[in-house]
Amino acid sequence: MNFKAENNEWHHGFQMTFENQFTISVQFSKHNYSDQGKTTAEVAAWDNEGNWFYFGDYGWNIIENRDTEVMSHQTTDDVARMISELVKLKNEQQ
Repeated sequence: MNFKAENNEWHHGFQMTFENQFTISVQFSKHNYSDQGKTTAEVAAWDNEGNWFYFGDYGWNIIENRDTEVMSHQTTDDVARMISELVKLKNEQQ
């Protein structure tokens, strides 16, 4: 659906929102949980209702209590796997 790139003192990275209305954020500045993009990035994902998700051994899971959470120090392979699986999720709001 859309891309959003950020490049300022606090954020270096991008967001992607897919047709299923899930968004993934990949950030790699000195203020994120990463090695500033050398080999890892910080990743977060949420849906259009504001529910946040984390990626575990069995795929994407909702974070209970409407809490927010980022996944730190994710490799390029991790991020690619996360994007591939996130785009397949069905949004209950559709």
